[in-house]
Amino acid sequence: MDRDTRRSLEEFRRNRATPIENNLIDELVDGELDRGEFLRRGAMFGLSFGVMSSALALVGDATAAAQGSFAGAAERVKVGGTARVGLAKWGGSLEPYKLAEAGSLGMSGIPGEYLTYSDNTNQVRPWLAASWKASKGATVWTFQLRKGVKFHNGQEMTADDVVANFKLYTGNKQSQALSIFEGILGPEGVSKKGRYTVEFKLKQATGAFPYLVSQTGYQLIIVPKSIKPDTWVKSGMIGTGPFKLKNFTEKRQYNLVRHEQYWGGRPPLDGVKVTAYETSTAMALALRAGQLDIVSAVSRLEAQPFIGNKKFRVLTLPTAAHRQFTMRADDPALKDPRVRRAVALTINRPQLIEGLLRGAATLGNDTPFWARYPSSASVAKRQRNIATAKQLLSAAGARDLRFTITTHRLQELPDYAAAIQRYGREAGIDIKIEVQSDAEYYGGGDDYYATTPWINKPATITEWGHRAVPNVYLTAAYASNGIWNAPHYKNAKLDAAIKSYLSAVDLRTQRKYSKVISAITQRDVPIVTAYHFTSVTPVAAKVRNFQLESINHVRLAKTWLA
Repeated sequence: MDRDTRRSLEEFRRNRATPIENNLIDELVDGELDRGEFLRRGAMFGLSFGVMSSALALVGDATAAAQGSFAGAAERVKVGGTARVGLAKWGGSLEPYKLAEAGSLGMSGIPGEYLTYSDNTNQVRPWLAASWKASKGATVWTFQLRKGVKFHNGQEMTADDVVANFKLYTGNKQSQALSIFEGILGPEGVSKKGRYTVEFKLKQATGAFPYLVSQTGYQLIIVPKSIKPDTWVKSGMIGTGPFKLKNFTEKRQYNLVRHEQYWGGRPPLDGVKVTAYETSTAMALALRAGQLDIVSAVSRLEAQPFIGNKKFRVLTLPTAAHRQFTMRADDPALKDPRVRRAVALTINRPQLIEGLLRGAATLGNDTPFWARYPSSASVAKRQRNIATAKQLLSAAGARDLRFTITTHRLQELPDYAAAIQRYGREAGIDIKIEVQSDAEYYGGGDDYYATTPWINKPATITEWGHRAVPNVYLTAAYASNGIWNAPHYKNAKLDAAIKSYLSAVDLRTQRKYSKVISAITQRDVPIVTAYHFTSVTPVAAKVRNFQLESINHVRLAKTWLA
């Protein structure tokens, strides 16, 4: 490191860096963070690339710092054409604050965009927000918005729009975004500090806040403040995205055209045609028949015919996505944690991955933490043990255990339920299976959270998308007041550990509490996480500059067709 760079870094640390930023640099110097994790966490807390490069050079990683540029290689682009995209049909709404399914996220995320972007290396990038900064303690986050961003109706996006959106997302009782913000952010905490400046004053410290407002927070699309709740689709799905809605047949087909005033530059494609399919099998068949160019994730079995076929490319990406097999802690048959632990012990996880998923998954361990999360602590691995399962059932007085698993028709979910049924028989457990349509499974009455099957049936299997950080899993599925707490599980010690984990801004403290959380969830097993899904997506060979995402979000701003 040259003298001027060192002096510049020292001046930044002495006069401008927050305690959080100085702690990050200390963790790098002490070896607590490797290069990749330092870049990820540095971006999360708003460190500039120049500061991160200087810090890496300080520890002798000058070459790596130079390679950390976020720019991609230039390509010669062909302009024109319409990309044909297949998505899983959704049962619920396309209104942003109600988004809860992979297919609806994929559709709404084409015309709509978010404040930040969580990439495939789990780094958070600027999107509609140009930059952000945390206060000391990470209780207040200030976001500077990108200037000159135009909605599809020609109006400029400003802080007024962002504030109006987040007040809806955090204040409406029907908002699915409460899965992210319950106990973290309320409508009173969102305020305008300038035409392009928004402040988020949190209820508790949250070190990973910029991740929460990315596309992995499905609902947080920025739309004009003039659009009232439940009118976004009727209004033409007006967003800031590279394509704007032209016409549609509800839940069947959507035609979009280029947004000529797109802030990110003129998109190469003329338009996008989206078709919703009842099953991923039908979607895969349509791709093979040449009716589609891009599909959302299909199962590894459905992707098999595309492997080695020169007409297609098969994209894969390990993710934190998983299937939550939940058992209600207040159900008479399942309320004893020994019963739930026994059921978990019957499952042959390696066999599931190799047989059901053709190896396209990594082992899960009945905790909210994917092994690739830097904050994951080392805990005992869950292994199959039928003898212990029988002993636990006997001790709990549940030798004749009977219950029903409810799920829906999506990829391997019905087959996963059948596998659990088969494994359970070996321990004397009688499991029945109910497979519903998407519309039925995710449907519900006026009091949605009290009536929808996926949250209220005694045992369910539900797909959960990737998150770059585990916060939403913790607050929505495991916390006692979580709005997606399908096991209806309540544990004050777990709630306290979750709060401490979310408030931690350094990796060492996060690992301390992730170990506490994992020990509780492995013992009580409100949720079985047998595997983490590797996303698999075949696309037509002519598709260029398209990147598979960790969730079913579809980014097409720079995609083109050869």
